[in-house]
Amino acid sequence: MKQDNEFEKLAFRIKLKRWLLTILLIIVLFPILSAISYKTTQSFSAKQSSKLMADMDVRQSLVSPNIQNSDLAIGNSNISGGTVISHQYKDIDGYHIPWQTIQGKYNWIYHEIQSDNLVDSYDNAAYTRTTQTKIPLFYNDRVKSPNVQKASEIASISVMKDYVGEIALTFRQPLTYKQILEKLPSDVQANWYWLGVSGKADPTIENNNFLGIQSTKGKLNDLDYNYFRKELHTADELGTFNNFSITKFAHQYAKKYPSLNKAKFAGVIVTGQTENFKPLVNQKWFTESSVGATIKRVPYIKPSF
Repeated sequence: MKQDNEFEKLAFRIKLKRWLLTILLIIVLFPILSAISYKTTQSFSAKQSSKLMADMDVRQSLVSPNIQNSDLAIGNSNISGGTVISHQYKDIDGYHIPWQTIQGKYNWIYHEIQSDNLVDSYDNAAYTRTTQTKIPLFYNDRVKSPNVQKASEIASISVMKDYVGEIALTFRQPLTYKQILEKLPSDVQANWYWLGVSGKADPTIENNNFLGIQSTKGKLNDLDYNYFRKELHTADELGTFNNFSITKFAHQYAKKYPSLNKAKFAGVIVTGQTENFKPLVNQKWFTESSVGATIKRVPYIKPSF
């Protein structure tokens, strides 16, 4: 009996040592493993946030018609992921008009743009969902009955006094950069050049994801176009609307037009003081004209041109 008690005491001491050793290992290893796990997940999150920013930057460059972004910043970051926010605006002849905010989210394993160019469409116009600002639309003349009816608003905007505004002109036939500048009055500016669509795709259902290139003070150069063309080549997931793939069209366009002097555009967004649009009234080289954002001029902000 005494030997049994001694054996039980010995067994208990051995178990106690094992428990203590296990607890000690947990105390030592837990912070180390936690730190490794934290660094690993943060590394994965950083990669996903970088990819999300890159995707949002590409969309800003390719499918943001006359839309600028004032920032691209991480918000609400935590151990599991976070968000990336871009506040947008339109620069219309020196006047800044608020536009929609774009937001994306990311975690350790994936990322996505949650909202992009959300639109409320009606029979005769389309508006941004959050700011309810009128969107300048482009049209495909092969489509007889587009989702938003064809607009001819150049005469209406040209009689507005003391305003600056933008208007989208859909060309009767594709024009080169040089031809566009020759046709526009000298006191308005071509802010953004539309690449168009293929077949019978209806641009008015693209949720303002028009594919095109932003100008710098109304002008493009070879360096601008070459950079833009590289982004067209590598673009991914730009959207598909009623079987029309913007991504596929971007790749085809980049292959078809290797240089700016050969490139042809299907439309343009023109900005300026509204009175300066008068020479465009009754012109035959464009078929539709759709007004976008407008704002009344004030004495303390001078138009850019």
